[in-house]
Amino acid sequence: MIYDTFHGPFGYPPYFAAQAEKRQIRRTANQVSWTVIFCGGLIFLLTQAAVFFLRAVGYSYNRRLSEFSGIPPALYYLLTCAVYALGIAAPALLYFALKRIPLQVGLPFRRNRAADTAALVFFGCMVCLLANYPAEWVSTLIERAGFNGVIPETPLSDDPLVLTFYGIETVVVPPLVEELMFRGVVLQSLRRFGDGFAVLASSLIFGMMHGNFPQTVFAFFAGLAMGFAAVQADSLLPSILIHFINNLVSFALQLTNRYWGDAAVSTISEIVSAALLILGMLALVYLVRRRGFRYRQNRGGTVLTLSGKMAALFSNPGTVIFTLLFLTLSVSVLQGG
Repeated sequence: MIYDTFHGPFGYPPYFAAQAEKRQIRRTANQVSWTVIFCGGLIFLLTQAAVFFLRAVGYSYNRRLSEFSGIPPALYYLLTCAVYALGIAAPALLYFALKRIPLQVGLPFRRNRAADTAALVFFGCMVCLLANYPAEWVSTLIERAGFNGVIPETPLSDDPLVLTFYGIETVVVPPLVEELMFRGVVLQSLRRFGDGFAVLASSLIFGMMHGNFPQTVFAFFAGLAMGFAAVQADSLLPSILIHFINNLVSFALQLTNRYWGDAAVSTISEIVSAALLILGMLALVYLVRRRGFRYRQNRGGTVLTLSGKMAALFSNPGTVIFTLLFLTLSVSVLQGG
């Protein structure tokens, strides 16, 4: 950005403008990080409240159902769906209320051409597909170092009701509430400091939220794709659809492996991967050649370099504590905890 060499874009000399911007980034990052931390705390409290309620109405711990916290599997997934949805959506909406941010600003849903939305979605799905490779490399490196590199598995049963609730928890709830938080609260709050920085920062926070290194790597690259789509469309719809399709494919492959084995998973995975790769490449060509499609890159009138913004992002109490929590959980998983 071109600015007056004396006044700078904020009305201050360049040095003071940079310091003012650092303070603003620290303040905003601190607020969104504490909001994400609050999500984790609220989920824990709601879980404990649900357990207390079940004990109060007569449910006792069943050792045979230890994988499901000692309660019937269908009830377990019904509760986890409700707890996860409320535990993330409530802090996000509270953040908007306290900051007096209109929902149409914090959760943009600008109308776009269907072809543009589809192109962003298919491109994002291709990035999510390719993100599996670095995640697998990280998992392999961890295992070679003698640690646990396996992503924790979710317990299941063959009860149709259990599979239905698990599907809702896996495929429906995360795309809605996680996009509300990470492409809504986090990304939109940081966009005034530049779209590129906002996409990168929100992707890092989104990745670390998963609490283990392989999933963090995958979620980071997936977050880049979803953040890019949200910014280019100025809408959360493409990012929600990318998230939904990615989780749907994962859920379908998990059930395929459960009922038809590795051979069926390999065949279906190859077909789906080829389709997403072809559609993603075609989408990329379309997005590049589409003359009427506006590539938005809001620089926010900033004076800091990207490295300066990232330093400010991680130099506030909220983000520091969030990072320490991420490292603690990730190391615990490495040790098999």
